[in-house]
Amino acid sequence: MTEQRINIMEPEVAAAKPAGAEKPQVVYATVTERFVALLIDYGVVFIPTQLIAALVIKLLGPNLELGGIIAILAGINGAFILYETILSSGDRVTLGKSLVGIAVVKKDLSGPLSIPQAFVRAVGYYISAALFMCGFLVAFFDDRHRALQDFLSGSVVVQIREKSWVERTVVRFFGGVLLASFAWTAYSQFFGGGSLIQKYYVDQARKHLVKIALLEEAHYTRYGRYTNDLLRLSLLSGDPVQFQRDTQKVLSPKGFKIGVNGERYKLSAVARDEKKTTVYYAPGE
Repeated sequence: MTEQRINIMEPEVAAAKPAGAEKPQVVYATVTERFVALLIDYGVVFIPTQLIAALVIKLLGPNLELGGIIAILAGINGAFILYETILSSGDRVTLGKSLVGIAVVKKDLSGPLSIPQAFVRAVGYYISAALFMCGFLVAFFDDRHRALQDFLSGSVVVQIREKSWVERTVVRFFGGVLLASFAWTAYSQFFGGGSLIQKYYVDQARKHLVKIALLEEAHYTRYGRYTNDLLRLSLLSGDPVQFQRDTQKVLSPKGFKIGVNGERYKLSAVARDEKKTTVYYAPGE
């Protein structure tokens, strides 16, 4: 018997069937299908927005405050929520779900989600992630493969078209590989990889040490020696007040050292990230 799928895009077809006709078989999307679709949608939104964000951060450089970083991150995630809300409501599907052949509908299969339901579901992704990804793991144990965001929004994900054996195999294989990769990445981010903000502060601390090193070279050119006096170096910057502000913005007040040994010097400082990472700079190293 040929496997059937429900079609949320053409509800009138199901309504037109004569009484007693066989009901379409509802097949719920598998975890791997859902994950592959989510990654596609993630890439559609996050790749271009993160490229734009990286460009903005590079252009603003040390002038970018923490509030600016938070605003950029909020904009990126806001774009994803808007994308998911619009394309998961009504008779619409996201690009990822369309390619995989699945769609989000109400849990009683009565029709597509409303805008508010789709919004709650989109926000639910972040709640699931905030719970150390446990919200997504629920899908492995639910008989309809619902994740936390589905329970919050009253939704379920179903297959809307038949798939060949080859397509099912490809989706399952790549879905499994991507799931394993995602799990490892998430583990690294939570327990050792470091966050975007942390990396930003460490990077800014290293860049500031390079600026201090340039002032050391200028001091050597003018006076014939290196110095361990940061105040003398700030006077060479042209704007010592702003230099001090920039230093305090990216370096912890404790832990900064300038070691001078004749014709050599070495800089060390503590970045303002949560882990208080120590950064170093020495010419030729």
